[in-house]
Amino acid sequence: MKWLTVLLLFLTANLFSQVSGELDSLPEVVKVGKIRITGNKVTKKKIITRELEFEEGGVYSKNDFKTKVDNSRKNLLNLQLFNFVTIKTSDSAGYTNVNVDVVERWYLWPVPIFGLADRNFNVWWETKDWSRLNYGIDLKHDNFLGRMEKLHLVLQNGYDKKVIGKWIVPYINKKQNIGFYVAGGLRYNHETNYKDTLNRLVFYRFEDTFARKMYFAELGFSYRPGFNARHFLNFNYTNTRYNDSLLIFNPELTYGQDHFQYFSVGYYFKLDHRDYAPYPLNGYYFDFSVRKDGLGLLSKDINNWNSYFNFDQYFQIYKKLYFAYRVGAYYSPQEKFQPYFLTTGIGYNGFDLRGYELVVIRGQRMMLFKSNLKLEVIPMKVHDIKFIKSDKFGKIFYAVFLNLFFDSGYASDHQTGYNNPLGNQILWSSGLGLDIISFYSIVVRLEYSVNKQGNTGFYLGMVAPI
Repeated sequence: MKWLTVLLLFLTANLFSQVSGELDSLPEVVKVGKIRITGNKVTKKKIITRELEFEEGGVYSKNDFKTKVDNSRKNLLNLQLFNFVTIKTSDSAGYTNVNVDVVERWYLWPVPIFGLADRNFNVWWETKDWSRLNYGIDLKHDNFLGRMEKLHLVLQNGYDKKVIGKWIVPYINKKQNIGFYVAGGLRYNHETNYKDTLNRLVFYRFEDTFARKMYFAELGFSYRPGFNARHFLNFNYTNTRYNDSLLIFNPELTYGQDHFQYFSVGYYFKLDHRDYAPYPLNGYYFDFSVRKDGLGLLSKDINNWNSYFNFDQYFQIYKKLYFAYRVGAYYSPQEKFQPYFLTTGIGYNGFDLRGYELVVIRGQRMMLFKSNLKLEVIPMKVHDIKFIKSDKFGKIFYAVFLNLFFDSGYASDHQTGYNNPLGNQILWSSGLGLDIISFYSIVVRLEYSVNKQGNTGFYLGMVAPI
């Protein structure tokens, strides 16, 4: 029973409420003396000091210093390298010394792949088809060499075959504001979707050959001028081949050929002022992206571009009551023909509506509004598991929120709307959920919803809804 208790606590532990103890009494004018970093057995000191909004020798007012300490703690937690961050002060000869203590996470994760080929668990649950399983190994190192570099290798067999490698280096210069990443891989699918009917993906499976083969390579650069803003510029190469039988089933799958190669270039910007990124309660977030597919160098038919933005805001209404909302929009030209394999819609890439998990509402232009009213049912609690000696797993904490939500969206579709009735109309859904904030940034959502069409359902989610 002891191990069962530990398992349940592990599944309901969280990082979100890691606010350390109160700062010691401070003078009205704070002169920062020595800054000491402790607990970083793997992480380099410069990675931690990069997130501090105060420095040795700095002079601040009392309130300004408290704000900088609070922001610094949030910056460190949002690196998702540490389970706990505690910042304490002490006075010495007219100076305020600062001690930053961190409890590091476990960084190397050889995770077995045993997953579903469907878009999400709720789609798979409709058929419960166990042949649609994938298996393999997903190897991640989230703090390679202690420099916050991320290594990611995926080797997957089963329903879909996949080999992917990615290396992210956040900082390559002395100022720690420029980084890069490289990635590449291949995906072989015996089955792929080739059209939508009644807003459901229609698949075709080839037993003896592959429905789709795709190869890709990426190179990207990042620029982080301060603490909260990031800029990204990326270049992509994509090589995709479809089984030519699919073009008979849907002539609009491509431009008429079964093989395409093209380059893409994209810019992405985000501004993040959330208190805890995996499950925010206070702050705001904004991101913006523009992407061009096809640079006229290879498959000259491909010449598309798109752009989107999201704005999220989070705030406390009263004591244990919180509110959050998201406004988002997506734009691509409707005047040009877009082949099916380059289109997107509500239900893809985080642009989703609760209550519509089982469908896709394809569109060239989309708008989205999501909202949550959250009640803290179980406040943050910390537990020490005495027989687990590792500080990475021996201290856990958890919180639970009741979530009342309302979502609304619209997808303008001038190509497939005749066969997909959920397009070109305002959609809405509402429901009630239970959010469990979990250890190592895991969020578990249990939700019951009803949508505009009167469909109801119980759904499982594994990331914060907003």
